[in-house]
Amino acid sequence: MALDAFKRPVDTVTSNIGHLLGTGLLSAEESALVAARLVSPELNSGYGLRTMSTDSAGYWPVSYHGGSVWTHDTAIAIAGLGRAGFGAEAGVLITGLLAAAESFDYRMPELHSGDASTAVTAAGSYPAACRPQAWSAAAAVSVLSTLLGLKPDPVTGEITSTPISPAIVGNVTLNGLAATLRVG
Repeated sequence: MALDAFKRPVDTVTSNIGHLLGTGLLSAEESALVAARLVSPELNSGYGLRTMSTDSAGYWPVSYHGGSVWTHDTAIAIAGLGRAGFGAEAGVLITGLLAAAESFDYRMPELHSGDASTAVTAAGSYPAACRPQAWSAAAAVSVLSTLLGLKPDPVTGEITSTPISPAIVGNVTLNGLAATLRVG
């Protein structure tokens, strides 16, 4: 994953494994293992995907790449989970991001603390995070696309929708979408 201060390889589980899902690079068994790890308590804070597992020696919940939660990174993993057919796991991470969004008045910061969610605490802020952040705002579009299972056809311009299952939200209304939508 990285090199430590003495140039030795750091062997740890990080959120980057989520970037592999839905690419076709993993076998079905590998995809299932990655999906399970992404929603494990070690990587899933309940407010999004930690950049580093709590099992790692270098984990710290407010470390930039060592345990904090990046909204866009979580969205990439959610998209991969959706493409790979892991709707329940995608739903777990989506629910966490929605809880974090509420903590930040729906203006998602660049990153936030990887502390575990509880019934009485809000998502913790990261002191130097930009808020809002462009890629965090754009993550909402990616998450909605995954939630609705939107797939554009580049030839016809038609968009099909096969929502992830199980459903985690009720009705969704889109206004101003200039495309043909076919629900499958």
